Amino acid sequence: MPPPMPLHPMTRRRFLLSSTALAAATAAFGACTSSAEEEADPDLLSILNWPLYIDDTTVPRFEAEYHFTVDYVEGYDDNYSALEDLFPPIGDGESIGYDIVVPTYWVVDRLLAKGWLEPVPIERVPNRVNIDPDFLGMPWDRGARYHLPWQVGITGIAYIPDRTPGPVESVEDLFDPALAGAVGMVLEMRESVGLVMLTQRADPSRATSDAADGALERIEQATESGQIAGYTADFEAAFDQGLAACLAWSRDIVQLQPNRPDLDVEFVIPVEGAIRWFDSMVIPKGAANPRAAAAWMNFVCDPVNAAQITIGVQYISPVLGVRQELEAMGGDAAALAGNPILFPDDETRRRLYFWSGLDADEEQVLDQRYSSVIAPHVIGE
Repeated sequence: MPPPMPLHPMTRRRFLLSSTALAAATAAFGACTSSAEEEADPDLLSILNWPLYIDDTTVPRFEAEYHFTVDYVEGYDDNYSALEDLFPPIGDGESIGYDIVVPTYWVVDRLLAKGWLEPVPIERVPNRVNIDPDFLGMPWDRGARYHLPWQVGITGIAYIPDRTPGPVESVEDLFDPALAGAVGMVLEMRESVGLVMLTQRADPSRATSDAADGALERIEQATESGQIAGYTADFEAAFDQGLAACLAWSRDIVQLQPNRPDLDVEFVIPVEGAIRWFDSMVIPKGAANPRAAAAWMNFVCDPVNAAQITIGVQYISPVLGVRQELEAMGGDAAALAGNPILFPDDETRRRLYFWSGLDADEEQVLDQRYSSVIAPHVIGE
Protein backbone atom coordinates (compact mmCIF):
# COMPACT_ATOMS: atom_id res chain seq x y z
CA MET A 1 0.00 0.00 0.00
CA PRO A 2 1.48 3.39 -0.89
CA PRO A 3 2.22 5.64 2.08
CA PRO A 4 -0.59 8.06 2.98
CA MET A 5 -0.28 11.54 1.57
CA PRO A 6 -0.20 14.78 3.58
CA LEU A 7 -3.38 16.76 3.14
CA HIS A 8 -4.67 20.26 3.68
CA PRO A 9 -5.38 20.97 7.39
CA MET A 10 -8.74 22.73 7.06
CA THR A 11 -10.94 19.65 7.34
CA ARG A 12 -10.89 17.34 10.30
CA ARG A 13 -11.83 14.14 8.42
CA ARG A 14 -8.41 13.46 6.95
CA PHE A 15 -6.77 11.13 9.34
CA LEU A 16 -8.53 7.77 9.44
CA LEU A 17 -8.96 7.44 5.68
CA SER A 18 -7.14 4.16 5.21
CA SER A 19 -6.44 0.81 6.75
CA THR A 20 -2.98 2.14 7.64
CA ALA A 21 -4.61 4.71 9.89
CA LEU A 22 -6.90 2.07 11.37
CA ALA A 23 -3.93 -0.16 12.09
CA ALA A 24 -2.22 2.69 13.91
CA ALA A 25 -5.36 3.47 15.87
CA THR A 26 -6.07 -0.09 16.86
CA ALA A 27 -2.45 -0.75 17.74
CA ALA A 28 -2.55 2.23 20.05
CA PHE A 29 -5.72 1.05 21.73
CA GLY A 30 -4.65 -2.57 21.79
CA ALA A 31 -2.36 -2.30 24.78
CA CYS A 32 -4.98 -0.49 26.85
CA THR A 33 -6.80 -3.29 28.51
CA SER A 34 -6.19 -2.62 32.20
CA SER A 35 -7.51 -0.18 34.76
CA ALA A 36 -6.24 3.39 35.10
CA GLU A 37 -3.68 4.34 37.68
CA GLU A 38 -5.13 4.91 41.12
CA GLU A 39 -3.48 8.31 41.46
CA ALA A 40 -5.36 9.75 38.43
CA ASP A 41 -6.87 13.17 39.12
CA PRO A 42 -10.62 12.62 39.74
CA ASP A 43 -11.36 16.22 38.71
CA LEU A 44 -9.61 16.06 35.32
CA LEU A 45 -11.35 15.09 32.07
CA SER A 46 -9.05 14.35 29.12
CA ILE A 47 -10.59 14.46 25.63
CA LEU A 48 -8.95 13.69 22.29
CA ASN A 49 -10.82 15.07 19.28
CA TRP A 50 -10.30 16.34 15.75
CA PRO A 51 -9.29 19.98 15.13
CA LEU A 52 -11.98 22.57 14.39
CA TYR A 53 -14.63 20.36 15.93
CA ILE A 54 -15.95 22.40 18.84
CA ASP A 55 -17.01 26.00 19.53
CA ASP A 56 -15.21 28.35 21.91
CA THR A 57 -17.80 28.27 24.70
CA THR A 58 -18.58 24.62 25.40
CA VAL A 59 -15.50 23.64 27.38
CA PRO A 60 -15.54 26.64 29.76
CA ARG A 61 -19.30 26.33 30.29
CA PHE A 62 -18.94 22.62 31.06
CA GLU A 63 -16.12 23.32 33.52
CA ALA A 64 -18.25 25.94 35.28
CA GLU A 65 -21.29 23.67 35.55
CA TYR A 66 -19.68 20.35 36.45
CA HIS A 67 -16.50 21.55 38.17
CA PHE A 68 -14.17 19.32 36.18
CA THR A 69 -11.01 20.62 34.55
CA VAL A 70 -10.94 19.70 30.87
CA ASP A 71 -7.77 18.85 28.98
CA TYR A 72 -9.20 19.13 25.46
CA VAL A 73 -6.63 17.95 22.91
CA GLU A 74 -7.09 18.53 19.20
CA GLY A 75 -4.64 15.79 18.46
CA TYR A 76 -5.36 14.29 15.08
CA ASP A 77 -3.48 15.83 12.17
CA ASP A 78 -2.73 15.15 8.52
CA ASN A 79 0.10 12.67 9.03
CA TYR A 80 -1.27 9.19 9.63
CA SER A 81 1.81 8.05 11.54
CA ALA A 82 1.26 10.90 14.02
CA LEU A 83 -1.55 8.94 15.63
CA GLU A 84 1.03 6.57 17.08
CA ASP A 85 2.96 9.57 18.41
CA LEU A 86 -0.13 10.66 20.35
CA PHE A 87 -0.08 7.42 22.33
CA PRO A 88 3.18 6.79 24.20
CA PRO A 89 4.28 3.23 24.85
CA ILE A 90 1.72 1.68 27.16
CA GLY A 91 2.72 -0.78 29.85
CA ASP A 92 0.58 -3.11 31.85
CA GLY A 93 -1.78 -1.32 34.18
CA GLU A 94 -1.82 1.98 32.30
CA SER A 95 -4.54 3.67 30.27
CA ILE A 96 -4.02 5.60 27.03
CA GLY A 97 -4.40 8.83 28.95
CA TYR A 98 -7.76 9.97 27.56
CA ASP A 99 -11.24 9.58 29.02
CA ILE A 100 -12.98 10.30 25.70
CA VAL A 101 -11.74 9.75 22.17
CA VAL A 102 -13.77 10.67 19.06
CA PRO A 103 -13.08 8.32 16.12
CA THR A 104 -15.14 7.84 12.97
CA TYR A 105 -18.02 5.42 13.37
CA TRP A 106 -16.55 2.56 11.36
CA VAL A 107 -13.43 2.73 13.55
CA VAL A 108 -15.64 2.47 16.63
CA ASP A 109 -16.89 -0.81 15.18
CA ARG A 110 -13.33 -2.12 15.01
CA LEU A 111 -12.37 -0.92 18.48
CA LEU A 112 -15.46 -2.48 19.99
CA ALA A 113 -14.81 -5.78 18.24
CA LYS A 114 -11.39 -5.85 19.89
CA GLY A 115 -12.89 -5.26 23.33
CA TRP A 116 -11.00 -1.98 23.78
CA LEU A 117 -13.92 0.21 24.87
CA GLU A 118 -15.70 0.73 28.15
CA PRO A 119 -19.51 0.85 28.12
CA VAL A 120 -21.04 4.29 28.38
CA PRO A 121 -22.44 4.81 31.92
CA ILE A 122 -25.93 5.38 30.52
CA GLU A 123 -27.42 5.94 33.96
CA ARG A 124 -25.23 9.06 34.21
CA VAL A 125 -26.26 10.38 30.77
CA PRO A 126 -29.98 11.18 31.03
CA ASN A 127 -29.73 13.52 28.02
CA ARG A 128 -29.00 10.48 25.89
CA VAL A 129 -32.76 10.48 25.24
CA ASN A 130 -32.16 13.50 22.97
CA ILE A 131 -30.02 11.54 20.50
CA ASP A 132 -31.62 10.96 17.10
CA PRO A 133 -32.62 7.25 17.04
CA ASP A 134 -30.99 6.89 13.62
CA PHE A 135 -27.64 6.80 15.40
CA LEU A 136 -28.58 4.34 18.12
CA GLY A 137 -29.13 1.29 15.94
CA MET A 138 -25.75 0.55 14.39
CA PRO A 139 -25.52 -3.22 13.85
CA TRP A 140 -22.23 -3.37 15.73
CA ASP A 141 -23.64 -1.59 18.83
CA ARG A 142 -27.41 -1.69 18.85
CA GLY A 143 -28.72 0.58 21.55
CA ALA A 144 -25.44 2.51 21.55
CA ARG A 145 -24.08 1.04 24.75
CA TYR A 146 -20.46 1.83 23.84
CA HIS A 147 -20.64 5.09 21.91
CA LEU A 148 -22.54 8.34 21.58
CA PRO A 149 -22.44 10.33 18.32
CA TRP A 150 -20.59 13.63 18.30
CA GLN A 151 -21.24 15.25 14.91
CA VAL A 152 -22.63 14.11 11.57
CA GLY A 153 -21.83 14.84 7.95
CA ILE A 154 -23.20 13.99 4.52
CA THR A 155 -21.18 13.23 1.41
CA GLY A 156 -23.08 14.39 -1.66
CA ILE A 157 -22.29 16.45 -4.74
CA ALA A 158 -21.05 20.03 -4.93
CA TYR A 159 -21.04 21.73 -8.31
CA ILE A 160 -20.74 25.14 -9.96
CA PRO A 161 -23.71 25.72 -12.29
CA ASP A 162 -21.78 28.01 -14.63
CA ARG A 163 -19.36 25.16 -15.37
CA THR A 164 -21.91 22.42 -16.08
CA PRO A 165 -24.34 21.95 -18.97
CA GLY A 166 -27.21 21.70 -16.51
CA PRO A 167 -28.02 20.76 -12.91
CA VAL A 168 -25.90 17.96 -11.48
CA GLU A 169 -28.50 15.98 -9.59
CA SER A 170 -27.20 12.43 -9.82
CA VAL A 171 -24.00 10.52 -9.21
CA GLU A 172 -24.55 9.21 -12.72
CA ASP A 173 -24.16 12.78 -13.98
CA LEU A 174 -20.52 12.69 -12.89
CA PHE A 175 -19.88 10.12 -15.62
CA ASP A 176 -21.40 12.31 -18.34
CA PRO A 177 -18.77 12.85 -21.10
CA ALA A 178 -19.74 16.52 -21.07
CA LEU A 179 -17.97 16.78 -17.68
CA ALA A 180 -14.89 14.81 -18.70
CA GLY A 181 -11.82 16.10 -16.91
CA ALA A 182 -13.83 18.32 -14.57
CA VAL A 183 -15.06 15.77 -12.01
CA GLY A 184 -13.67 15.11 -8.56
CA MET A 185 -14.23 12.57 -5.79
CA VAL A 186 -13.40 12.47 -2.11
CA LEU A 187 -10.37 10.79 -0.57
CA GLU A 188 -12.49 8.49 1.60
CA MET A 189 -12.98 5.12 -0.08
CA ARG A 190 -16.20 4.26 1.73
CA GLU A 191 -17.90 7.39 0.45
CA SER A 192 -16.75 7.40 -3.17
CA VAL A 193 -17.31 3.67 -3.57
CA GLY A 194 -20.60 3.79 -1.66
CA LEU A 195 -22.01 6.55 -3.84
CA VAL A 196 -20.99 4.81 -7.06
CA MET A 197 -22.55 1.60 -5.70
CA LEU A 198 -25.86 3.46 -5.67
CA THR A 199 -25.62 3.99 -9.44
CA GLN A 200 -25.37 0.20 -9.76
CA ARG A 201 -28.41 -0.39 -7.55
CA ALA A 202 -26.31 -1.74 -4.71
CA ASP A 203 -26.92 -0.72 -1.10
CA PRO A 204 -23.81 0.64 0.68
CA SER A 205 -25.45 0.02 4.04
CA ARG A 206 -25.36 -3.68 3.14
CA ALA A 207 -22.12 -3.65 1.20
CA THR A 208 -20.74 -6.83 -0.31
CA SER A 209 -17.30 -7.40 -1.76
CA ASP A 210 -18.73 -7.99 -5.23
CA ALA A 211 -20.79 -4.78 -5.18
CA ALA A 212 -17.89 -2.71 -3.83
CA ASP A 213 -15.50 -4.22 -6.38
CA GLY A 214 -17.91 -3.33 -9.18
CA ALA A 215 -18.14 0.28 -8.04
CA LEU A 216 -14.38 0.60 -7.59
CA GLU A 217 -13.82 -0.83 -11.05
CA ARG A 218 -16.02 1.90 -12.49
CA ILE A 219 -14.04 4.52 -10.55
CA GLU A 220 -10.76 3.08 -11.82
CA GLN A 221 -11.93 3.15 -15.41
CA ALA A 222 -13.21 6.71 -15.10
CA THR A 223 -9.90 7.81 -13.61
CA GLU A 224 -7.85 6.10 -16.31
CA SER A 225 -10.00 7.67 -19.04
CA GLY A 226 -9.65 11.14 -17.53
CA GLN A 227 -13.34 11.51 -16.68
CA ILE A 228 -12.36 11.87 -13.02
CA ALA A 229 -9.69 14.57 -12.75
CA GLY A 230 -8.81 14.22 -9.10
CA TYR A 231 -9.53 13.28 -5.50
CA THR A 232 -9.66 15.82 -2.74
CA ALA A 233 -10.43 16.89 0.79
CA ASP A 234 -9.91 20.55 -0.15
CA PHE A 235 -12.93 21.49 -2.23
CA GLU A 236 -12.03 25.16 -2.53
CA ALA A 237 -8.70 24.21 -4.10
CA ALA A 238 -10.43 21.70 -6.38
CA PHE A 239 -12.86 24.29 -7.70
CA ASP A 240 -10.09 26.86 -8.01
CA GLN A 241 -8.25 24.36 -10.20
CA GLY A 242 -11.22 24.17 -12.53
CA LEU A 243 -13.37 21.28 -11.39
CA ALA A 244 -17.04 21.65 -12.24
CA ALA A 245 -18.51 18.97 -9.95
CA CYS A 246 -17.15 16.96 -7.06
CA LEU A 247 -18.27 14.57 -4.39
CA ALA A 248 -18.01 16.70 -1.27
CA TRP A 249 -18.59 16.92 2.47
CA SER A 250 -21.61 18.89 3.57
CA ARG A 251 -19.93 20.98 6.28
CA ASP A 252 -17.13 22.10 3.99
CA ILE A 253 -19.60 23.36 1.43
CA VAL A 254 -21.76 25.06 4.09
CA GLN A 255 -18.67 27.03 5.07
CA LEU A 256 -17.41 27.56 1.53
CA GLN A 257 -20.64 29.09 0.25
CA PRO A 258 -20.48 32.34 2.27
CA ASN A 259 -16.68 32.52 2.15
CA ARG A 260 -16.43 32.20 -1.63
CA PRO A 261 -19.61 33.63 -3.15
CA ASP A 262 -17.71 34.07 -6.41
CA LEU A 263 -17.73 30.31 -6.87
CA ASP A 264 -21.54 30.10 -6.51
CA VAL A 265 -21.19 26.48 -5.44
CA GLU A 266 -24.28 24.37 -4.79
CA PHE A 267 -24.60 21.20 -2.71
CA VAL A 268 -27.12 18.50 -3.54
CA ILE A 269 -28.18 15.14 -2.22
CA PRO A 270 -28.02 12.96 -5.36
CA VAL A 271 -31.26 11.38 -6.55
CA GLU A 272 -29.74 7.97 -5.80
CA GLY A 273 -28.96 9.02 -2.24
CA ALA A 274 -25.93 10.12 -0.25
CA ILE A 275 -23.52 8.70 2.30
CA ARG A 276 -24.06 9.77 5.88
CA TRP A 277 -21.22 9.43 8.38
CA PHE A 278 -20.58 10.43 11.96
CA ASP A 279 -17.86 10.53 14.57
CA SER A 280 -18.64 9.18 17.98
CA MET A 281 -17.52 9.64 21.57
CA VAL A 282 -16.09 6.49 23.14
CA ILE A 283 -14.47 5.72 26.48
CA PRO A 284 -11.22 3.77 26.04
CA LYS A 285 -10.66 0.70 28.16
CA GLY A 286 -9.10 1.67 31.46
CA ALA A 287 -10.03 5.37 31.21
CA ALA A 288 -9.15 7.20 34.40
CA ASN A 289 -12.36 9.19 34.78
CA PRO A 290 -15.47 7.61 33.22
CA ARG A 291 -17.60 9.67 35.63
CA ALA A 292 -16.33 12.88 34.06
CA ALA A 293 -16.71 11.35 30.60
CA ALA A 294 -20.38 10.67 31.32
CA ALA A 295 -20.86 14.23 32.57
CA TRP A 296 -19.40 15.59 29.32
CA MET A 297 -21.61 13.34 27.23
CA ASN A 298 -24.65 14.45 29.16
CA PHE A 299 -23.71 18.11 28.73
CA VAL A 300 -23.21 17.99 24.96
CA CYS A 301 -26.42 15.96 24.47
CA ASP A 302 -28.44 18.87 25.89
CA PRO A 303 -30.01 20.68 22.88
CA VAL A 304 -29.02 24.07 24.28
CA ASN A 305 -25.36 23.10 24.40
CA ALA A 306 -25.49 21.11 21.17
CA ALA A 307 -26.85 24.20 19.41
CA GLN A 308 -23.79 26.19 20.48
CA ILE A 309 -21.56 23.51 19.01
CA THR A 310 -23.55 23.61 15.76
CA ILE A 311 -23.04 27.37 15.51
CA GLY A 312 -19.31 26.88 15.98
CA VAL A 313 -18.64 23.93 13.69
CA GLN A 314 -21.64 23.75 11.34
CA TYR A 315 -21.77 20.00 11.16
CA ILE A 316 -25.12 18.23 11.50
CA SER A 317 -25.96 17.65 15.14
CA PRO A 318 -27.18 14.21 16.23
CA VAL A 319 -29.12 15.88 19.07
CA LEU A 320 -32.84 16.40 18.63
CA GLY A 321 -34.11 19.89 19.46
CA VAL A 322 -31.08 21.78 18.13
CA ARG A 323 -33.04 23.31 15.28
CA GLN A 324 -35.63 24.74 17.66
CA GLU A 325 -32.88 26.17 19.87
CA LEU A 326 -31.27 27.89 16.88
CA GLU A 327 -34.60 29.31 15.76
CA ALA A 328 -35.19 30.73 19.23
CA MET A 329 -31.82 32.53 19.14
CA GLY A 330 -32.73 34.47 16.02
CA GLY A 331 -30.27 36.18 13.70
CA ASP A 332 -27.48 34.10 12.20
CA ALA A 333 -28.38 31.14 14.39
CA ALA A 334 -31.90 31.10 13.02
CA ALA A 335 -30.46 31.23 9.50
CA LEU A 336 -28.54 28.03 10.26
CA ALA A 337 -31.80 26.44 11.41
CA GLY A 338 -33.16 26.96 7.91
CA ASN A 339 -30.20 25.36 6.16
CA PRO A 340 -31.40 22.16 4.43
CA ILE A 341 -27.90 20.68 4.55
CA LEU A 342 -27.77 20.92 8.34
CA PHE A 343 -31.42 19.92 8.73
CA PRO A 344 -32.45 17.66 5.84
CA ASP A 345 -36.14 16.96 5.51
CA ASP A 346 -37.72 13.53 5.93
CA GLU A 347 -37.69 12.73 2.22
CA THR A 348 -33.97 13.48 2.05
CA ARG A 349 -33.21 11.49 5.19
CA ARG A 350 -34.73 8.44 3.55
CA ARG A 351 -32.01 8.68 0.90
CA LEU A 352 -29.08 8.74 3.33
CA TYR A 353 -27.00 5.61 3.83
CA PHE A 354 -24.39 4.52 6.34
CA TRP A 355 -21.55 2.41 4.96
CA SER A 356 -21.70 -1.04 6.54
CA GLY A 357 -21.43 -4.71 5.78
CA LEU A 358 -17.79 -5.58 5.10
CA ASP A 359 -15.33 -6.91 7.63
CA ALA A 360 -11.98 -5.28 8.38
CA ASP A 361 -9.98 -7.53 6.03
CA GLU A 362 -12.29 -6.87 3.11
CA GLU A 363 -12.15 -3.14 3.72
CA GLN A 364 -8.37 -3.22 3.94
CA VAL A 365 -8.18 -4.74 0.46
CA LEU A 366 -10.51 -2.05 -0.87
CA ASP A 367 -8.54 0.70 0.89
CA GLN A 368 -5.30 -0.50 -0.65
CA ARG A 369 -6.78 -0.64 -4.11
CA TYR A 370 -8.46 2.74 -3.77
CA SER A 371 -5.25 4.34 -2.47
CA SER A 372 -3.35 3.11 -5.51
CA VAL A 373 -5.98 4.62 -7.81
CA ILE A 374 -6.08 8.06 -6.19
CA ALA A 375 -2.38 8.49 -5.32
CA PRO A 376 -1.35 10.27 -8.56
CA HIS A 377 -4.49 12.44 -8.63
CA VAL A 378 -4.79 14.16 -5.24
CA ILE A 379 -5.83 17.83 -5.38
CA GLY A 380 -4.91 20.30 -2.64
CA GLU A 381 -1.90 18.64 -1.01
